[in-house]
Amino acid sequence: MGDLSKVGIVGAGYMGRRIAYSCIVSGKETRLYDISPDASRKAIDVVRSLVIERDGSRLRATGVASAMSRLSVKSSLAACVAGVDLVVEAVPEVLETKRQVFAEIDRHADPETLIATNTSALLGSPLAAATRRPDKVVNFNFGHPEHRKVEVMAHSGTAPSTVEATLEFLRSLDLVPILVRREIMGYATNRIWRAVKKEVLFLLDRGYTTADDIDRGWILDWGSPIGPCAMLDRIGLDVIRDVEMVYYQSTGDPSDRPPQILNDMVEQGKLGVKSGEGFYTYPNPRYQQPGWLEGRTEESRVGPHEARRDGS
Repeated sequence: MGDLSKVGIVGAGYMGRRIAYSCIVSGKETRLYDISPDASRKAIDVVRSLVIERDGSRLRATGVASAMSRLSVKSSLAACVAGVDLVVEAVPEVLETKRQVFAEIDRHADPETLIATNTSALLGSPLAAATRRPDKVVNFNFGHPEHRKVEVMAHSGTAPSTVEATLEFLRSLDLVPILVRREIMGYATNRIWRAVKKEVLFLLDRGYTTADDIDRGWILDWGSPIGPCAMLDRIGLDVIRDVEMVYYQSTGDPSDRPPQILNDMVEQGKLGVKSGEGFYTYPNPRYQQPGWLEGRTEESRVGPHEARRDGS
């Protein structure tokens, strides 16, 4: 199938930018398209900041400029996907939206082009069914820029050559692919993370504890740099809510319904890092302050959010 050296990314939100960053610092010619021109323009600045922050000392000024020269913003989806080796769809976690985008990618991309969806929970098979190339469709799930793990999942009609090309592509980005060998909603390790975040949200929603104490206990138990509530803030609480809705709509199980505390925070615009406030306030969250881990400050002991104590 050859080297996947030209990449088109449809969706310039948080994950689209993160994927674009990994591609350009690894020498891939990368195109980016978003239905919102503002999102595309902002993406350039965000990607440049990631390159400088994470690779500036290694690349030096000329290297940063060279990396950024590999990223271009396109004004149409057709211009983004025509002539590339791989298209990555990174639009919001809504099945019908993704199916529409997949159908449009399929119309404009070359016949041999692979299409990947970067989704947290949705299955690839209904997306592949929206194209004329189901054998060239695969799921993967990027994390944050500091995370090297990327889960990869084929559906029943994905060609083995597509899977192998995807694994090699990710390795060329200096990432570690984790292969899920049978299609399942949420991948494998991501399902483990979901079990954690679901229990965290339950405990907060019912008022059993605070975000600060959950995170402090987690860090002390596992030696992680941050706790699960801080991680939820990084991902975006609106994204978390949308993913939970995918599960709830699939199962109909009331325990899969996003808890009220999550709905309330999203409605109030408290989305986490990107809005400046979630379980913590940014850019200087409490968990980065001296004494927080030991609970030495009043704020770290109490926390700013009143959890729902009535169980409703």
